[in-house]
Amino acid sequence: MTNTYYAQLLETLKKGNLIRKTVLQGKGVGDEALFFQGKLMQMFAQYPQDWEDQNLLSEVLGEKVHLVLCGGGHVAKELYTLATQMEMDISILDEREEFCNPNLYPKAELHCSSFSETLSTPQPWVKPYFVIITRGHGFDQLCLEKILTLPHSYIGMIGSKNKVATTMDNLRQKGYEASQLASVHSPIGLSIGAVTASEIAISIMAEIISVYRKEANAVRLDPKLLATMAEREHYIVSRVVRKTGSAPCDVGFQIAVFDDGTTKGTVGGGLVEAKTIEHAQTMLQDATLDDHVVSYGLDSTKAGSLGMICGGDVQILFQRR
Repeated sequence: MTNTYYAQLLETLKKGNLIRKTVLQGKGVGDEALFFQGKLMQMFAQYPQDWEDQNLLSEVLGEKVHLVLCGGGHVAKELYTLATQMEMDISILDEREEFCNPNLYPKAELHCSSFSETLSTPQPWVKPYFVIITRGHGFDQLCLEKILTLPHSYIGMIGSKNKVATTMDNLRQKGYEASQLASVHSPIGLSIGAVTASEIAISIMAEIISVYRKEANAVRLDPKLLATMAEREHYIVSRVVRKTGSAPCDVGFQIAVFDDGTTKGTVGGGLVEAKTIEHAQTMLQDATLDDHVVSYGLDSTKAGSLGMICGGDVQILFQRR
């Protein structure tokens, strides 16, 4: 079933990146399969397919960047501002309500309890980017101990060289492996001579960007959208499978259009998204329409284009789920 497919995709993302192969032409357009560590893990296909066919769309699947800030002080506030501008998911951890409230962080997921409790409780996070910026050395070490045991894409801890060295010595004595500790970015951030909270936040964000941009071609999926798709049935998934020019989207952007009229996700907004939703709704109403690809021209010179000025072309795959 579809929900099993997306549930397994979401769970596997917590372990690492996957490969998704999709049929875009010939028999079975819209059929797709997921591979993890070279093995077929799951597929959603109506017809037998040769998944080694070089004509298939092959994508590396990763997760949307999720920033988990341990500590809600001044640096966290500056990081929050940068992260919201970049449309990252954000979680704030701090037991002090004055540093963990919706007035300070209206777009963040808030965990206003002890660091130990939050980090010991199962969370829906998918390999988040942890930033340890608490108010004290003891809390930093506590957070690091917990986080080292969790799936993660990045761990950074603020502090002077001496404080960091003391923390690492303490963790080695507790049995943490050298390879685990070597993965921690500490002192945190790129070396740009940062002094103020704003400058420190910029150096931290620059380092995080340098980490996730190493996977330049990865399609970054939204775990919240996947969770919704795992829970629902009878909807159309529309996703960008090709683009040229200056289209305000990227390959892998997707939106789910449900039979109750609601939507979740995006293919870039604007007229393309409006047309995509309209077409998906038509597909929901007409059960005879199979999965297919629609091309939207983003200029005003070619017949059938949308009359936009950005130019280029976007191809959307519509899949019935």
